[in-house]
Amino acid sequence: MNSFIKRLFIVSLATLPLSPVFSQGTSDTKQKKYSDKKSAAQDAAKLANIDKVVGHGGVLFGTPLPDSGFTLLQDRGDLKTYKKADEKLLIGPALLESVVYYFFKGKFYGFAFHTNSHHTNDIEDALALKNIFIDAFGSGENSAGGEASTIWLGKKTGLIYDLNTSTGDASSFLFDKAIHETFLTDFAASEQTAAEQLIK
Repeated sequence: MNSFIKRLFIVSLATLPLSPVFSQGTSDTKQKKYSDKKSAAQDAAKLANIDKVVGHGGVLFGTPLPDSGFTLLQDRGDLKTYKKADEKLLIGPALLESVVYYFFKGKFYGFAFHTNSHHTNDIEDALALKNIFIDAFGSGENSAGGEASTIWLGKKTGLIYDLNTSTGDASSFLFDKAIHETFLTDFAASEQTAAEQLIK
């Protein structure tokens, strides 16, 4: 038997009540359904907040790189990343390692927050960052593949959060969805072109 299933089976046995439990009627079921609906409605209302994020660090999505205050980190042709001078690295209780700004074809595309577990020797900052996102945007959708990833998608803005369970570090990327779609299309085309050139 799979070790994960064994653990799940042991935990489920350990949490069974020791005394018999009889049906508590439909009122508890109705209460749970009401509570679930209320929670889902609150989550949907919070998710709408993500579209209120229209940029970061004084730069709006879709606008060009400011004339000063930014240092180039990587140049990947149409995609370039930058760091901002005098960046604020404390967001509530979460201490960030870095904030990285992404520009695609000269337009501000998105920004990434990175935490480093060496600050606290644990995943405190990574968890604090995720809790900030949950408080702001709701619970999000966890990865179906079992990875420690969560995504929030609004109408105009999206957010991806990843936790590296080996290191305790976290990365998040908040982005403009329209520019993201263009980036993905161009990226796929670029890969195809590179593949064709490779086999010529």
